[in-house]
Amino acid sequence: MAREVFIDTSGFYAQWDRNDRAHEKVKAWLIKNQGKFIAVTTEWVIGETCTLLMARGAPHLIGDFLDQLAASRVLRSINPDAETLVQTKQFLRRHADQRYSFVDCLSFCVMKQYQITRALTTDLHFRKAGFQPLLAAGQVL
Repeated sequence: MAREVFIDTSGFYAQWDRNDRAHEKVKAWLIKNQGKFIAVTTEWVIGETCTLLMARGAPHLIGDFLDQLAASRVLRSINPDAETLVQTKQFLRRHADQRYSFVDCLSFCVMKQYQITRALTTDLHFRKAGFQPLLAAGQVL
């Protein structure tokens, strides 16, 4: 059975930016694990990735990025319901000292809800929140 892996903004971005320090690592992980996982993300992460592409001067990649997501057979994109957003706000309040972004807190709540432990991300906040960031420095793939 395939295992679910949460795809974070930094995981998506590393796939698309050849100059990103995690680009080769994410490519290798995806090749090694092809057919062995189901990708899960949120519409909020997708929006954040589009914003990051725009901010880093790559708006020309947004259309291809969105097309790839739409064509994917292994990506499950979750649009959180009102209860998940309430949980996210509560999580953010309880952990304000950690300086997590709202989208990260939403990701953590979705991962907990769907019992996902691994994230394709370079973001060490995922480790602090109790998850395994697959692209973090020192992480063995």
